[in-house]
Order: sequence, then C-alpha cells, then structure tokens
Amino acid sequence: MHCQACGDAAPTKHVSFHQNVGLVILRFPSSIKGELCRGCIDKYFWRMSLISFFFGWWGFISFFWTLFTLPMNVITYLGALSVPHRVR
Repeated sequence: MHCQACGDAAPTKHVSFHQNVGLVILRFPSSIKGELCRGCIDKYFWRMSLISFFFGWWGFISFFWTLFTLPMNVITYLGALSVPHRVR
C-alpha cells in the first residue's frame, strides 16, 4: 500500500489524529485521516498531540475538547504500533 501523506510504498494503517488550538472564545481544530505509514503515524501523532497539549487549553470549550482529543490520539497511536517501519 501507499501512504496517503508521504506517498511511500510501505505498510499502512487507517488512522485519525486530531489537534486543537484554543483561544479564549475561538478554537482551531485540525485533523489528519487516512492510510499512513509508520513514519507518518509517528510524525503526526507527536506533532498534533504536542500542539494540543500546549495550546489546546486556552478556552472553555477548547479545554474540554482537548481532554477528549489527547486520549483519543494516544489510543489511536497505540493501536498503530503494530505497523512495521519501512526498511530502506
């Protein structure tokens, strides 16, 4: 299969990672969904989860949305650990 993020021919898994950036009265959600290789799974999990961890709490709705987003990203990531890394 081909990774939908980087295009490499590698083993993939369907994943969905979410990110939330909160402001006092606004929030800026983002997500990536699709068949991703292990390298892209690692990259997007860490990028989106760390941004949510540091910038997701700064609003009333964002605070609760981040409490949902972070555990879901971790559960998705743990479920994707069985995808082998591509050997070059």
